[in-house]
Amino acid sequence: MRDHGCKISSNARNVVTKSTPEGEVMTHVGPDQGGTSLAAEAEGTAGPAGSSPLYARRLDSFRGKAFEEQVRELADREEIRDLIATYAHRMAHGPAAADLFTDDGAYINRGTPALPAREIRGRAALDEYYCDRTGWAERPLPMIHNHLISIRGDEATGICSVEIRLAADGTSIVASGYYKDRFRREGGRWKFVERDAGFFHWVPLQRGWAKSPANQ
Repeated sequence: MRDHGCKISSNARNVVTKSTPEGEVMTHVGPDQGGTSLAAEAEGTAGPAGSSPLYARRLDSFRGKAFEEQVRELADREEIRDLIATYAHRMAHGPAAADLFTDDGAYINRGTPALPAREIRGRAALDEYYCDRTGWAERPLPMIHNHLISIRGDEATGICSVEIRLAADGTSIVASGYYKDRFRREGGRWKFVERDAGFFHWVPLQRGWAKSPANQ
């Protein structure tokens, strides 16, 4: 089953899965054949502070802030929600979406048994992958919700749920998962620094997801 992106350059990294005593660990493999673990990243523990996932704690986004700071927080949140919604609509309707990312941005798809894992990093690779798709017969239809957002100045992190409907080679596909996002404000606009997509299931509609790995 194909990943719904445009041409992939040498800047797009494949991801391989290795079996370890702790289970399967995915690693990026780039042109230099170096790898960095994705296992810790999946649970939000790979950053410098070793932070836990946003959903593991209650966020204090407004507590202790002055009124002006609360208004700024609300405005930033709405701008980030607009960014996420714009991404979803462009995926569904087809316009190019690379401009929603920073020049050093990345899209990571962790893959499923039916979909190879993929990493798209840097301006050139993003421009190729997120090209105009308005003429495509098979475009993903993402429906995004359940936003959690944490903002620190001009940087932010977030996680949101996604349900996807799409057709692939004549087969109706249903998918459920999440995006882990990092954002940065550049030139007065919020952009994606990283979209990290993970899926609980990605299955043909007729088969359903009851026996997918996430439900076992």
